Amino acid sequence: MARKQRDNFTTQDVEAEPVICQLCERVIPDDQIEHHHLVPRSKGGRVTVPLHRICHSHIHAAFTDAQLAKKFSTISAILEDPAIQKFVSWVRTKPPGFDDEAEERGRRR
Repeated sequence: MARKQRDNFTTQDVEAEPVICQLCERVIPDDQIEHHHLVPRSKGGRVTVPLHRICHSHIHAAFTDAQLAKKFSTISAILEDPAIQKFVSWVRTKPPGFDDEAEERGRRR
């Protein structure tokens, strides 16, 4: 029986596919990837989607865990909310690495 030929390359030789934010559909820099549980872990959720840090923070600022579990357990349901739509249309105009420092400090501009 012949041996299988294995390609001789390292993982550094292969460029990783860019990760796309499921909310704003922009490329996420490696240092800003956060995984959002569609149903919060406290409510038994296991499925996650990649989001920008700012998008993830905005979802949790807008909804409680109970709301996320009952009504907003899909990206399409989250995107139907008018406040989220307004946020997404604003953040899409920003570069992929944009991170609102005022939001991190807990203050709004």
